[in-house]
Amino acid sequence: MNINSQDLLIDVENEYVKKTKIGLIGICTIPDENIILNISDFPNQIFLKTKYKQFLWLKNKKTYKIECEKNIINVWLCKIISIDQFLKESDIKLSEEEININNLKNDIELIDIIYGRCINSMNFLDKVYRDYIYRHKFKNNEIVAIKSVAGSGKTTTLLELAKIHNNKKILYIAFNKSLITEIKSKIKEQSINNLLPITFDALMRDVFINKSGIDSPGIIDLKPHNIGGFIDWFSNKPYRIKNFYIKHFSKFCNQTEFNNITDFSNKILGNEKKLLITMWQKSIKYELITFDSIRKLVEINQWCKNYVDNRYNMIFIDESQDFDNTMLKILLEDTVIPKLFVGDPMQAIYEWKGCINAFDKLPSNTLMIEFYSTFRVGLPACIDITDKFNNCWMISRSNNITNIEYDQSPIDPYVYLFRSWKNLLKTAQYIPNIWIHNYDSQVEYIKRLHNKLQISNLDEDELNEFSDDLPMFLLKLSLEDLEKLINNIDNNLVEKSESNVQMYTIHSYKGLEDNIIRIFNDIDIKKEENLYYVALTRGKKRIILDTIPILYDDSSDNKKQTLIENFGVKKITQSKRKNEEKELLII
Repeated sequence: MNINSQDLLIDVENEYVKKTKIGLIGICTIPDENIILNISDFPNQIFLKTKYKQFLWLKNKKTYKIECEKNIINVWLCKIISIDQFLKESDIKLSEEEININNLKNDIELIDIIYGRCINSMNFLDKVYRDYIYRHKFKNNEIVAIKSVAGSGKTTTLLELAKIHNNKKILYIAFNKSLITEIKSKIKEQSINNLLPITFDALMRDVFINKSGIDSPGIIDLKPHNIGGFIDWFSNKPYRIKNFYIKHFSKFCNQTEFNNITDFSNKILGNEKKLLITMWQKSIKYELITFDSIRKLVEINQWCKNYVDNRYNMIFIDESQDFDNTMLKILLEDTVIPKLFVGDPMQAIYEWKGCINAFDKLPSNTLMIEFYSTFRVGLPACIDITDKFNNCWMISRSNNITNIEYDQSPIDPYVYLFRSWKNLLKTAQYIPNIWIHNYDSQVEYIKRLHNKLQISNLDEDELNEFSDDLPMFLLKLSLEDLEKLINNIDNNLVEKSESNVQMYTIHSYKGLEDNIIRIFNDIDIKKEENLYYVALTRGKKRIILDTIPILYDDSSDNKKQTLIENFGVKKITQSKRKNEEKELLII
């Protein structure tokens, strides 16, 4: 350290020094923590002498915690300058011998990106990366991914990018129809003409029509009650056998390891399933067309090759944490135009539907960027939320003052979130002036499910099809009990505009927000962290947590077995099960 002049020079030749590709930021580990105190009040300029033919200009004395090359380190973030710039900007006089230019390495080594791991670094890098993505020149065969926290304005980012690249035709793909409806509304409002939103299944349907020559394919939702209409053998067979084949047909179509149905049967099911092979043969002949079979045909035949590339210049993939293996394989292997994946890994809550977090499966050369700022959740709640989770890197840039409260029943209108329909329905009996999202269709479904549970066998495989414990709840209710429950709820229902409480499941409220959010205490916080995160990040001003304790078993398997034993799930008799299992082995 040279202290004989007004400016200060610190020798960091032995420190970890790198230059980032994005932002051209110089990073340097701090040689001695005590030095931070020594320079905190230093009034003049500070420079760092590296082992390279470049100096670092420490314009900001803050320290930053970052993740760099998979290590978390404390660093200074600096401006990179040449030796000539250093000599011009500084009043420090160094001789040629002191600089020793002949023994210095060339330029500071380049790395792609660093990630913020403290408030200082997240604040700084969030602005750098948002600015960078707007200036980025997308190239063919390039994949960029943005991990974007809840309320970070990812839709705004995509719309702005569409405006910036207004000479390009951009395919926007989302996981569900509600996102497509939302984005269509916004592009209409903003007169954006080059962004074309579509669900992945709708895209696959378009590809299928183009390649098969069938203008109006009769796509069916294959269920146990209708499978007999396509394969006569199933007509009078038990529900369990029909469901077995429907489920495994879907599994074959939605996996990427096997393209041959016989190989899939032998490896996954232990032997050749002739009926499963028959189902697939009918699909190949377009006699049995489902969204699942269309996906598999597109994947196997690589029908997306050239189809997408010839029609679009870029692809935006929204809610990438909700993708599946087939979607990802088709996009990565059958398209070469630039792809931008956007989403929040902490909002991956559809694993029970077979979804994957695409961020975990993108190629190693993907440029992975992080957005840290939420414009929804203000302080102090934002800090409280990040403290509840590991690896939750989020800061607030909201103007809201947001508080987390406990066991309150607000006077002002609010949104009430539930993990399960069971607890939503039970609670709805006792709260006046409520509106329930998707209530009419859900009640009809519940009535059908209740009726089915009274006359059909329910096994553990069928339980796996539900995201909550609705079947267990319905099994405890007689028809009279169910009718009474629905009648009590109906007495409390009003129009949405007149309601004081809007009730949703957390899954159905994903992507939405309100000033006041109340969260029922039916989330297993340890096992369902992502679901808890989604619920907590919906509120703009007040986030109210119910705290009545809910008991959970030590393992999900034990929990399921306890439910089966305690709530009277109908068990198949041993003789009947053996007969069905023998039949499945044969067919």
